[in-house]
Amino acid sequence: MILEFCVSNYLSIKDELKISFVATALKDILSEPNDMITMPDTGLSILRSAVIYGANASGKSNVLKAIAFYRRFITDSFKNSQAGEAIEVENFRLNTTTMNEPTTMEATFIVGNFIYRYGFEVDTKAVCAEWLYQRANKKRAKEIEIFYRTEEETTVHPKSSLFMELVSKKMVRDNALLLSTGAQFNEPKAVNILQWLNDTQVVFGNEEEKLWSQAIKSLDDANLRQRITDFAKYADLGIDSLMKIDNRIISNHRQFDDEGKETHSVAFSFSSNESEGTIKYVSLSYPIIDALDNGKFLVIDELDSKLHPLLVRKIISLFNSAKTNPKGAQLLFATHDTFLLSAGLFRRDQVWFTQKNSFGSTEAYSLVEYKVRSNTPFEKDYLSGKYGATPIIGEMERIFTTEG
Repeated sequence: MILEFCVSNYLSIKDELKISFVATALKDILSEPNDMITMPDTGLSILRSAVIYGANASGKSNVLKAIAFYRRFITDSFKNSQAGEAIEVENFRLNTTTMNEPTTMEATFIVGNFIYRYGFEVDTKAVCAEWLYQRANKKRAKEIEIFYRTEEETTVHPKSSLFMELVSKKMVRDNALLLSTGAQFNEPKAVNILQWLNDTQVVFGNEEEKLWSQAIKSLDDANLRQRITDFAKYADLGIDSLMKIDNRIISNHRQFDDEGKETHSVAFSFSSNESEGTIKYVSLSYPIIDALDNGKFLVIDELDSKLHPLLVRKIISLFNSAKTNPKGAQLLFATHDTFLLSAGLFRRDQVWFTQKNSFGSTEAYSLVEYKVRSNTPFEKDYLSGKYGATPIIGEMERIFTTEG
């Protein structure tokens, strides 16, 4: 379960940017169910969803790309790279200082009975620093340093014998993480953390083929195929059933005669005959169902693209409700759909904005920072520029007019 993610010096992000899922002391009145994940032992309440708004090129997607890099680098740095290989990280290049400094990322999350705070500093050549802290999932529990690594030395907690052995035997490459290396040697904390990260999925709009391949594979399971079919039926897509034939998805639709009597079922090639919106919705059905079934963290860029606003609203409500989300799945997504701001779905601490400052750096801030009432017309105020994070549109008409 994610509590907080921080990143600095990555793509368009220069200074530290933070997205938090820790609920604040709000008493917003909403029209839709919005249940917190209560952690009675810690006194924390955790949000089930969060949304990011911002103008085009404001850096919304870069925040999600940072989460994707954090996940990918941790899970792959040991097994998918060799000594001396470059690390595919890109820092903020619009500043003469940061372009020569490492990227920093850190997340705080709950796995099992512990709260972990894990982060690293990395450039294209090596891991410059890495740290892991742990505390019990209880009130007033003390945070313990498991290890702290720099280019010069690494300190390891005395009870973390396997991490200590890996360091003493110099088994950690310069371009790999100690945490990732530890997981390969079955260090329990590292294994648990990597399992949580492996369960996290980040979906981008330019990865439609990857998402579609996942959807095709998911239909091999008969029970899951039926649930995905039902997921499509409830969305009023006109689909009666789904089948997988020769690694292709076939959708069946009911056929009727002129009197309105059902006669047959007509089969269509899903990828050729269904709309792009239907294809995206069915492609997203597996990660949505999987996240809700198993309490996973799902990140989606441009969730609203190709989908009707009412469908997007329903997907969000599935995550926000403890009834449909009993295992505490979490959803983070970026969107331009301002309809959601007026739908009574979100508390103010669930709404985030990104915008670039005059130096081209992305900044993020929450709606909770504005002293407004919960019944304020957020959509209207956002579009009017009250909260920033909207485009400053120039006089486009000049392109199409000629002055005499």
